[in-house]
Parts: sequence; C-alpha cells; structure tokens
Amino acid sequence: MAAEKPFVKKTRPLLILLGLLLIMTCALLILPLVLVKKDSGALPENGMLSSYEINEIQEIHIKNQYGEYSVWQEDGSFIIADLPMDLVNGEYLDMLLDESARVEYESVVSENDAYLDKYGLDKPQAEVTISYKDGGYLGLCIGDEEKISRGKYFLIKGKNDVYLMNNSRVVRFLMPVTRFINFEIVPFIGFQSPLRAVKNLILSGGAFPRRIVIEEVQSDDADRMREAASFGVATHLVLKPALHEIDQKECIAVFGSLSGLLNKEVFAYNCSDEELETLGFNAPYAMAEYDFKRNAEADIQHIILKAVRHEGGYLLQRDDQRVVHRIENEAFVETSYERLVMRWFLTPFITDLASIKLRLGQNVYTFLVSGETNRELAVSLNGNPLSIESFRKFYTMLISASNDGLLLPQPVPKTEMLLELTFNYRDSQKAPDVMRLYDGGSRKLNVEVKGIIEFAMLRRYITVVTNAIEALSRGDNFTVDW
Repeated sequence: MAAEKPFVKKTRPLLILLGLLLIMTCALLILPLVLVKKDSGALPENGMLSSYEINEIQEIHIKNQYGEYSVWQEDGSFIIADLPMDLVNGEYLDMLLDESARVEYESVVSENDAYLDKYGLDKPQAEVTISYKDGGYLGLCIGDEEKISRGKYFLIKGKNDVYLMNNSRVVRFLMPVTRFINFEIVPFIGFQSPLRAVKNLILSGGAFPRRIVIEEVQSDDADRMREAASFGVATHLVLKPALHEIDQKECIAVFGSLSGLLNKEVFAYNCSDEELETLGFNAPYAMAEYDFKRNAEADIQHIILKAVRHEGGYLLQRDDQRVVHRIENEAFVETSYERLVMRWFLTPFITDLASIKLRLGQNVYTFLVSGETNRELAVSLNGNPLSIESFRKFYTMLISASNDGLLLPQPVPKTEMLLELTFNYRDSQKAPDVMRLYDGGSRKLNVEVKGIIEFAMLRRYITVVTNAIEALSRGDNFTVDW
C-alpha cells in the first residue's frame, strides 16, 4: 500500500472544515426562504385588524337583533342615531369608539372555514360596518359565544377566516341603541346619609290622596326651629297634611331612592306629548318634586320625577325629558303618609319646657319646670317638689304616646275627651303644643294633636297615666308599660 503524501495529509482537515462552512452558509441562506414559504398567507395568532385614533372614525353602522343604527362624526362630535345627546352615556360611547378604532382579536380559530354555521356566523348576531376618514373600511359579522373563554366568534365580511374576540370588546356591538342613553336618572351622592342630599320634598299623585310636604329644618330658620322643638331634634318636618317629625328609617329609604336612581332599561325616547299622555304621565300615579344637592360643593338642583304603573311595574319620566325609563319598585313610589311620619306624637326636650298641664277628667295636674340645664332641672307638681328621677320616668312615659300606624277615616267626630296634655315652652314665641285623647271605642283612643285628629292609639295609655300620676303624688313607684 502506497503511503500518503505529506501535503494531502496536511490539507484534508482544512478541506473538511471548508466543506462544513459551505454547508452552514447554504443552510443560513436557504432557511429564511423555506420559512417565508411555509408562513406565507398564515395569520398571526393574535393582533389587530385596524389601528386608528378615535377621531379618525367617520361612521359606524350596526345591525343587530334590536334593529339598525349609525354613529357618525360631525363637527368634531359623535352623534348616535336620534338619541338626545345630553342624555348619552359618554362612557359607553367612548368604549364603542375605541372598539371600532382598534379592532382586536385574541386568536384565529379557523382559516377559510367552509362551515360557518358551527360558529353562528351563517346567521350573525350583529353586522358592523366601520368607515374611516382615510377611506379605510372594515365589515364584521359577530357570531356565537365560545364556551370556554366566553369570547365571540367573528369574521371579516367577504372572508371565511374565523376569529375570536374578547367579549368585553364586543358588548357594544350587540346592544340596543337605547342602552347608550344614560341609565343614571339621578346621580349618586357624596354624603353618608340621603337626609343631607334631599332638602325639600313634595309627594303627590294617585298614590298620595293627600299631598305630602316635607321640608328640611335649617338652623338659621328660627320659625322652623320653633316648629321642630315640638319633637326635640328633627332634620326634616312633615308640614302637610299635618305637622309631624319624619320617621327617619322610612325617610332614609325614600330619600335614598331619590338619589342614585338607576333605570332597568329605557322604555322609549323622543316621546311626543301625546305619547306621554297615553302612558299616563299627565296624571301620574306618583310624583316626587324635590331639591337635591349631590355633594357639599354642588349646587342645589330642582328635580321632578313622575311615575306611572305599567305591566306590573313602573315607568318614570324625569323633568321635561322625553325619555321614559322602566324602574324598580322604588321606595318613593311605594311609601305612604302614615309610614313617613314619626309614630310618637310630641317629644319635646324637658329643658325647653316652662310647664306641663295634664287634665284627666275633672282633675288638673300642673308641673312647673325650672333649671337651665339637665343637671339643674327641678320640677314641682301642684306646688309640691318632685323627685327628679321619678319625674323623668313619668315624663318618658307621657311622651311615649304613639299612633297605631293606621290613618283614621276622615272626618273624625269628636266624642268624650278623656285626657288633655299641654306643653308650655320657655320660648314665649312658641305656641303651646296640645294633645287631646277622645274615646275611640273598641279599646282605642282618637288622638288630636295641634287641632287635627288623624290617628288612634291604645286606650290602656289612659289607665297607665292615671295610675302613674297618683303614685307620683304619693312618692310611690309606678309602671310605664302600656
């Protein structure tokens, strides 16, 4: 065997190295061509079908199960169909514009699919056409919901590639145009209690046979403060049909329903006078007219709400707006006079009183009150000093007189007077408060306060008061439960 030449032996490794380099170079040159060929025509897994600024949108046309409408730009503003623009929900409009300017998809479900019915795209839930100022155009068909992600299938009109869109970016395409009307009828408040937001309220209409007037007690109104003194401390007073302190629990519910009021849906809009009258708004079931302050910095608004019964629920119109809302069974519609007034008839502070006169049959008892503060309080009965602890107990029982929650049929005839209680005030400008109890039959007493008889109470109150004042005169203990 012939021996290898030294030159061949030395150059073989070099040739092998050069060959490897040539193979690698060819691979690097060929590989991109292979990849381009493989991916040519393929769709990215996720991305955008359009990327515009909102002000570059010219028009959006939507057709869905609720009908057809358009949104278009005019003089720098967007108009939605024939909606009253001052009542449009700006947040929803901004969402629609963003979703139309930047049409995004999460994934490609199928390319050039011939079986669109399995995605609900043979009969789409919505068809959307978007045109842009630069002449760009995009048509979309929205199909069924994808069960796992809850997204929506869609395609571009004229193509059979099926995409998946996040549900949050498709909701506006599927809504009725009425959903773009603000669902907030009266704004939410910045106060902890609605008693600070609703200042004065008038309730009228078929639900309130007697017009109810409620007004806020303001500390700088001396006359209103004197009226409120009949009840100790009151934020609001019922002035009509008769003077009462409000029942705070009921009024918080009612005032709360007059703030942060939302609709269930828009029933109709752009209504004519005839259409409103046909629905009954010329003679509403309930009408609330009130002064409303949203927060400490806001101006007071005067609001009028009219509610009518409709199909087992209620429709509502605010002010002179031509929009009719469907609402829940709100407290201001379903309240009543007897629920709005405090059950206790008269509850003045002892320290506001100069004297108390109690008439029981032929007997008259006069309590004289002295002392500037609770600590200094002293009381005498027909000239004889009383234990202040015993008197406080007796006084608490006196002012516990309360109605039974039922309005008496009017007018109420006066029968035999069984008790008369008079509160005389230290403030000489405040008229005395007088409560008279009459025989109401069937273990009841008809109660007259400030000259008006509206309610009854339990007859046992007379018995307990009679026994208590006799015990008080003797210095004995007594019961206050009636």
